[in-house]
Amino acid sequence: MTYSRARWWAASAIVCVVALSCGCQPQKVVHVKRGSAMLGLEGEVGEEKTLEDGTRVVVVDDLPSTRKTNQSDGYAIRRIDPVQPTPPPTFYSTPGPAHAVAAKPRAEPPKDFQAREETKSGEVILRAIMPNQVMGHLLDALKSEQYGPLYWQMLSDDARDAYEQAGGEEAFVAWAQGNREPLLIFLNRMGSNWNGAEVMTEQVTPSRLRYRLDRRNIPDMRFEMIEITMEHGGCRLAMVR
Repeated sequence: MTYSRARWWAASAIVCVVALSCGCQPQKVVHVKRGSAMLGLEGEVGEEKTLEDGTRVVVVDDLPSTRKTNQSDGYAIRRIDPVQPTPPPTFYSTPGPAHAVAAKPRAEPPKDFQAREETKSGEVILRAIMPNQVMGHLLDALKSEQYGPLYWQMLSDDARDAYEQAGGEEAFVAWAQGNREPLLIFLNRMGSNWNGAEVMTEQVTPSRLRYRLDRRNIPDMRFEMIEITMEHGGCRLAMVR
């Protein structure tokens, strides 16, 4: 058999090198599956051929990668499955003593949001995270005629600066009292139609919204719009017109 034919066989079969006990030089053994017509090996299982370079070609029923141990050709071939990594132990799968894992401190439940809070000292704290809460604070101030907390806590910075130049809190109270009745009508109408078709929303700036009351059915309304801005982590009153 020529050397080129030996190279063809070696490139078309699965090679398994076995160190034989006879002699000092290891012998190369090539296993080919029975019925490999392109290799010219149609003989029975166990048939062998020896190439010019001493390589033994053995016809087998299955290739070594899928055979079990103790096959009839006399060579023990053992299939080694990949070793799966052992998952690290966890407290739940392998529980240890009670003190093995320290208990985490229990998180305190979040405090319920309060739009209006009165401290023990009598101070009134107003908060608003929604535009309708700002309008609610304005409505309460008009009903109770107590405008101080609204002026200092619910007006936007620009609105308060404008009133400070015009006379401060006293000027704001004068405006609110002078327009108290039409403001109450406007805010009550806005509140009752907040999610209806009569209230239209416009975005003035990325942080400022305008809520306009449709006056086609109520032409006698003195006020028609209110603007709310986002400042200091909450909603503030910017304008009523």
